[in-house]
Amino acid sequence: MKMVKSLLLGSAAGLVAVGGAQAADLPVKAKPVEYVKICTLYGEGFYYIPGSDTCIKLGGYVRADYGWNVAGARTPAYSGTQGAQDRTVSQYSTRHRANLQIDTRTQTEYGTLRTFTSLHFQNEDGVFSQNAARAFIQWAGFTFGHAQSFQDTWGITDSWHYAQQQNNSDTGANGVNQIAYTWELGNGATLTVGADEVRRKPIINLSNLASIGVGREALSSAAGQRWPDPHVDFKINQAWGYWATSFVAHDVSATYYACTGQAVSNSAVVTTCGHPDDKVGWAIQTGAEFKMDFITPGDRFGFGARYAEGASGFGAGSNLNSAGLFGSGNVVAVGFGSDAVFTGGTAGGGGPLPACAGALPPIGTAGITCHASQLQLTTTWTVAAAYEHYWTPNFKSSISGAYTSVEYNNAAKAMFAQNVCAPTTLSGAVIVSGGQGQFNGGNTGGTGASTGVPLNTPGAPLSIAGNCDPDWGFFQGGVRTQWNVSRGFILGVDVFYTRVFTAFKGTQANLQGAAFGASSGNANVVEPVVGARPNGIYTLKDLGTVGAVFRAQRNFNAGD
Repeated sequence: MKMVKSLLLGSAAGLVAVGGAQAADLPVKAKPVEYVKICTLYGEGFYYIPGSDTCIKLGGYVRADYGWNVAGARTPAYSGTQGAQDRTVSQYSTRHRANLQIDTRTQTEYGTLRTFTSLHFQNEDGVFSQNAARAFIQWAGFTFGHAQSFQDTWGITDSWHYAQQQNNSDTGANGVNQIAYTWELGNGATLTVGADEVRRKPIINLSNLASIGVGREALSSAAGQRWPDPHVDFKINQAWGYWATSFVAHDVSATYYACTGQAVSNSAVVTTCGHPDDKVGWAIQTGAEFKMDFITPGDRFGFGARYAEGASGFGAGSNLNSAGLFGSGNVVAVGFGSDAVFTGGTAGGGGPLPACAGALPPIGTAGITCHASQLQLTTTWTVAAAYEHYWTPNFKSSISGAYTSVEYNNAAKAMFAQNVCAPTTLSGAVIVSGGQGQFNGGNTGGTGASTGVPLNTPGAPLSIAGNCDPDWGFFQGGVRTQWNVSRGFILGVDVFYTRVFTAFKGTQANLQGAAFGASSGNANVVEPVVGARPNGIYTLKDLGTVGAVFRAQRNFNAGD
């Protein structure tokens, strides 16, 4: 019995020993490897790039816009082909966009080295496109590259409504090429000096027979870019909101007067005709936004004001085009945008004064310029405001509006009176005064058009000749309501109204469509003016349109 008990105990001890040995041979569970390390230096969403001390953040959004009575699912109908407002116009428009953002940051002995890239991939009305909305480097106070300009103060941007605000001075949507340096002054204040790629509106030579027309921008006689738009900006950002102001200088320089300089031979250069003196335009902008949490948490109010001379891309807005909005019947609202206007016509080919009529000078003779003038800068100003109210933490509405005035001085108005509003006076087939073939006060003589010269149907002068006021205005306002369905996902609708306060109000004008010769540059009368609107006599009056945009958008880890 003792022997049996000893055998059993020995067997049990052996099994325990073997089991222990087998357990010792099993692999030990390793500590988890942190392949991607979280970077907490710059806020949420950053990770260290493996093997480096650079932090990276990926983000972006997907957006779907559906618009009615707009172009590109966002632009109000008041200009270009959309301004025809007839059956040729597509009232329904869509735009779908995918956006990718890449933000990298690295600590250096001079502070944070940052790069930021934002790429748009979109399909607008069936047409695919892509662009870099941001591509910049920031280091030691400097900003190099394509970014939102520091001279932006306050505007009615996407955060307020979905339609593109035409009279905004804002580069937030797609950025601008620039270089800038920013000083941190403390207590939320900064001072920036910088230079942006030039932002231009046309410089119009009113002696050019085809310089202006309805349904398009004026032909521009601007010289090539010689220097960028320098600016000085101050901004203070604190718990109550922010205030910003900016001053911008702008190059206003034209190419040449139109004249009859000719080459001595085919191998010689053409004699140039002189040009107006260069001028410097300028703009001042200011704006602020206030947190209105004492009404409802999240509420805010913003306003902005801008004034410019010779810098209409700032004073009137970077998106505002020359207006050409047609209404029912033969009525139209027009307005011509510009940085400046001047005159300088061609001897023997349609100059603005009778003294300029006659044969071309012999080959080799210096050119003759008729009624040459200096540049007259266009004055523009804009006021804008918006308010946003939260009905619930996830449901809000905003109301916004902005008015712009485009004004010409007395010297410029005299140029319009001579070259645009005055009846076209003909000597046979030669224009000797007046002369805007697409927009003028009628004819006083002649029976037809010579080759390449657009002339209206002969007849009595129209009423525009007695009220030649090219000043005009533009208003855009709307109401946007948005539901924040969940974090980063929104649905909303924006309903807006635009109105053109027409130039030459209460008068009539003879409008003509035109085609431009590819080699000669001449303008020939064609039908129609724009869309299916026929050539003919139209009454000028203030007109407005209504449009709407529905948006669905999903943001993920997005920022700027």
